[in-house]
Amino acid sequence: MILTVSMGLYQVNQHSLSLQSRLQGFEGQWTKENANSTQQQLQLRHNESVDLSNDERTVFESIVKRVRWTEIQCNSTPREERNSVTKAFQPATDLPMLPEGGVATALEQWLDENASPITAHQSEEYPTCYLPPTTSCHVTKYTLVIMSHTTERLEVFMDPLASMVDSWPGLTEVIIVWNSPRETLTNAVNNSNESKDKRYATMLLQWHEDNSHPLRIFFSLENGLTNNLLNRYHPKLEPKNEAVMYFDDDGPFWSKETMVYAGFELWKRNSNVQVGGFPRNVRFLSDRMKRLEKVNLQRSIDIITTDASGGNDNEAYPTFTPICRNVTGDHVEYNYFTFPDFAGHVLLPSGTFLHRNYLCFIWHPAFEELRQWVVAHKTMPDDMTVSTLISHLSGRAPRTFPKEVEVRSSSKSRMPPPNDFVRVEETDSPPADQSHRRLLWKQKGWGIMREEAINSILGYFGSVHPGTVGWCAGTPYMKSNNRGVPFVCHPEKPTLDLIPWLVEGGIGSTKCPLIPQSVLTATEEDVIRGEDDSFCGECKYKNAFSCQARMKYLIDNYNNSPAEAKAAVISEDANCMGINTYT
Repeated sequence: MILTVSMGLYQVNQHSLSLQSRLQGFEGQWTKENANSTQQQLQLRHNESVDLSNDERTVFESIVKRVRWTEIQCNSTPREERNSVTKAFQPATDLPMLPEGGVATALEQWLDENASPITAHQSEEYPTCYLPPTTSCHVTKYTLVIMSHTTERLEVFMDPLASMVDSWPGLTEVIIVWNSPRETLTNAVNNSNESKDKRYATMLLQWHEDNSHPLRIFFSLENGLTNNLLNRYHPKLEPKNEAVMYFDDDGPFWSKETMVYAGFELWKRNSNVQVGGFPRNVRFLSDRMKRLEKVNLQRSIDIITTDASGGNDNEAYPTFTPICRNVTGDHVEYNYFTFPDFAGHVLLPSGTFLHRNYLCFIWHPAFEELRQWVVAHKTMPDDMTVSTLISHLSGRAPRTFPKEVEVRSSSKSRMPPPNDFVRVEETDSPPADQSHRRLLWKQKGWGIMREEAINSILGYFGSVHPGTVGWCAGTPYMKSNNRGVPFVCHPEKPTLDLIPWLVEGGIGSTKCPLIPQSVLTATEEDVIRGEDDSFCGECKYKNAFSCQARMKYLIDNYNNSPAEAKAAVISEDANCMGINTYT
């Protein structure tokens, strides 16, 4: 199948190479053998209740309905609004695009072939999937998942991970998804030469073998999987907690204040969607899509700031924006320069939360065509796939929290005046390459390949959600923006007491019980003084000054969070490590 562009329309040559033929040879098909194995693993916990109205059949039918509605909207587009995109779409690889609206065809086929009742289906090849609840206030613990495949990454994530295990409340399970053979680790351990790889591999395997340690390694290859970025979302992981937190093995690793207090608390109040702090957005090119984006994003903001839907009223939620690839020539640009609070469409995996129920959906047989395409594409866009899929399953956009939270200094206050709602010019913010972590891809053409991927995936579903609503929505910290996304949050790095769902009376605060307010007002000095068994602040750092002084230096001069600074100090001088029962 070859994609060509003519007068703004996508034309497909059905007689050329088909998508299915291109995907042959890629593993990821759900065989009856491993499906039955997973069925045994995925029995409902005894203390869980299931809302049968949220079972997979109901959800799949709603997605099909959305696709058919999208087709009607596209075909009803006035002639004068068609082919208005002047920038031509440029294919970046020779992999055929996913068929437009193809998810509806895949789901209809699965529904036809699996028409048995829920109770019968659950005992067959794959367990029945259920959407998670809209809120999960009862959840106090979470599982951390990090995926890796090389010992070179161990020195990047092992020290931050040790700090998390020692000091993050609620972290009761860590799953390392290892996508290489077990021998990759054991060979490093048995290497006669001393190295960081050997030291960290030894530590990792010791933790795995220690039943008292929360970490365990999931060896993908030993569980019948291949080296696949989607393995971190596989139901075979069997996370014991409903809340699943993700970090990439190369970070960034955010602070406890960001992830546990801001992020986890937001997820509790929105457990039916993906929650994270690393959003990317796509730029709409057609006037029709831009107009719909503006209207639907504002409706989303209004719903959240007034709690009009209470998180349950699906009728109140704005519709998705149709992407009419074949009828009007729609395509989008992928913006990989900034991380916008508002109007984000994809969450990068690091620093995200997901309810474990979604793992069942991500590897559901009905989405096999989608998974195979992801594996076949050169960028393996698992992030785009998961964010888009979850949004269509839930019928909602992801929610975002600030990726950096500032610990309040006792010598100053960051609280702006309550009427400080002003328009922000783009020049008020530092350039993107200074204020954001830019992804410097080594592979030539990576950006346009990612753009091809997002167009293929969005086209497969036929529409895109209204965009994320920033943490500051409805507060004085929500600012109008003259260029790019319509709103931004200032300050970019708020203190905890500025985040509305953490503060009494704030937007979203009443959905779940508030965390102790003393956490919100803790100062930098309080955090530094708050030692634990893993850190010895009074010990000597390299026989000079105290470890606590070195930690404070990193915070003051390198903008490290306390957790980052502590991990760095321990890494620099093991003498700063206190009593650690896991090493």
